[in-house]
Amino acid sequence: QRYLGPELLERAGIHDFDSWAATFGQVVSEMELSVAGGDNFKMKERFAKFQNVPELLKMFHTFADVKTAEDLHLPTPDLVEREDGKRLPRMVPVEASAELEAYIEDIGRRAEAIQARLVDRTEDNMLKVSSDGRKAALDMRLVDPELGSIVSETKVSVTADLIGRVHEEHQDDVFLDPASGEEHPIRGALQIVFCDQSTPSSEKWNVYDELKDQLVARGIPAEKIRFMHEAKNDAEKGRLFSAARSGDIAVLMGSTQKMGVGTNIQARAVHLVDLDAPWRPADIAQRHGRIIRQGNQNPEVAISQMVTKGSFDTFMWQTLERKSKFIDQIMRGRLDVREIEDVGDNTLSFAEVKAISSGNPLILEKSKADQELARLERLNRAWHRNQSSLVFRKDAAQARADALEQEISVLRAAAQRTTDEVGGERFRMTIDGASYDKRADAAEAWQRWAGVHATSRPPRGGESDLGVAGRIGGHDIRVVQRPGNLADLSASPVELRIDDAPGIAVEVTRATSLNPSVGMIQRLENQVMKLPEEVTKREARLVAAYQEVEDAREALDVPFKHQDALEAARWEVERIGRAMRGEETPQPTLDPELEALKKRMRINFPDAPAAGRSSAGRGGNGSGRPLEVARRYDEQRSQQGGLEL
Repeated sequence: QRYLGPELLERAGIHDFDSWAATFGQVVSEMELSVAGGDNFKMKERFAKFQNVPELLKMFHTFADVKTAEDLHLPTPDLVEREDGKRLPRMVPVEASAELEAYIEDIGRRAEAIQARLVDRTEDNMLKVSSDGRKAALDMRLVDPELGSIVSETKVSVTADLIGRVHEEHQDDVFLDPASGEEHPIRGALQIVFCDQSTPSSEKWNVYDELKDQLVARGIPAEKIRFMHEAKNDAEKGRLFSAARSGDIAVLMGSTQKMGVGTNIQARAVHLVDLDAPWRPADIAQRHGRIIRQGNQNPEVAISQMVTKGSFDTFMWQTLERKSKFIDQIMRGRLDVREIEDVGDNTLSFAEVKAISSGNPLILEKSKADQELARLERLNRAWHRNQSSLVFRKDAAQARADALEQEISVLRAAAQRTTDEVGGERFRMTIDGASYDKRADAAEAWQRWAGVHATSRPPRGGESDLGVAGRIGGHDIRVVQRPGNLADLSASPVELRIDDAPGIAVEVTRATSLNPSVGMIQRLENQVMKLPEEVTKREARLVAAYQEVEDAREALDVPFKHQDALEAARWEVERIGRAMRGEETPQPTLDPELEALKKRMRINFPDAPAAGRSSAGRGGNGSGRPLEVARRYDEQRSQQGGLEL
């Protein structure tokens, strides 16, 4: 906005980031794992929520046109359904070695020393801590080459087992030649491996060569395992991509930077592995876009994310979750909401990765509890908005019905006063005291009256009553001049109102009222004859208004059906948060009588917090009893350690 729409910010009075943040953002407090991982938690405040979304997006969309994959509906393969029934990437947890656990503890001590400024930043800093932590989560030999061959299970060995199984399952898959459409003679699917924390090297140990050696040991031909780093220019990249599409490559390994944007290898891709976690959600999108892409001949594909329990992987996936949540909020926002706090599918996947890799079951519980609470609170907000809308609709319909009742009685009396001097040969009209039985004569008389009484300019504001011009069918016709376009006075509107029938009039231009035709006189005559019909129309509208009042009243009597589930979800989030902080978690045992009364009060007072409701409000009796009970309830809740409602 600062670079692409500065004039919009200026117009809105936003001149610095603090003003922008106060207008469009909110700081949210959440429990997060510390950089040391494990069971270490800290309360963090982060700028992670948008407010005033309609105004923000209107400004944003003056120079931005956002289209997501969901908007485009491209023919891409589906993700394989997991055991839990969701079509999301599979998380493959790897147990941490004793060496890694000790190293993670050291990482925590280093981070604390840096935060306490006990070490010079040239010796150690958070960037180095992050880099070392990511390398250790991938393989301890990246930070300590002297470890040599590790006997225990590692992320590389687990990945090799997984790729080996997938290769065995899909080595005989048949694919078509895109050029000819015929069956391609080479069989077998392609697997893609992304790894950013290591590079192939003939001089030192690295993850690429280690994984290749283990894949060869599991029966995959060495010539079918290639590295993206082999391609030094565009021509070599093109030949490598062609080999991947034709089946000459079974496993292609590379980094996000080298194998992300512009990589066209999806034709046979059946399985993708995230060996480590990148820094940006966009990197995950680019990685997964290599397999979930148009032109992939597999109807279903799999994505596996390798995570080491209790390692820096947890912190990395948590960072991705936070960044993705913030970005998705604005990219997936809609103009009909004031705030955005929901997350996208990718973010939910990151949350699950964070929970599983932490090794702490409370993380998984908190992830699920937060999602359920967010879902129920969205429903609750929608219900309250609907209740407010129903109140407005009921009041508006009641006011409309009251007005219609008065109109109907007046119109019915007016219709009964109509004489038989309208229609056909019976026509008779009085203008300026003279009676006429021919419509042409009446039009001429009207013109003479208007030349005397209706020559003033249209008013700039309000209406100008020019008086009664004549009488027809027992009803006076009042001429009212309304404000119009002063540049074209002849087009200004003029109403010819039936004086004793409110709301019934013939509208003409000022030019027509000054130079009337027989047609204008006939329109007045027809309007008088239609008075009984107008009564019938309003009676039908009155019935509809009463029905709307009744429907709204019935809907207002229906309480929020998920209220019990919402209160249980709030308590569950509170319970888990206390458990994570090591606090006691008392059970919400409240007086049943007070609970029942509280529920009744929620029905009677749906739009205000309990402790702030007036006893004279809707449903109150002025005794102060509801306010007193609400205070007792909140006081008891506070004493028992629960959330104040």
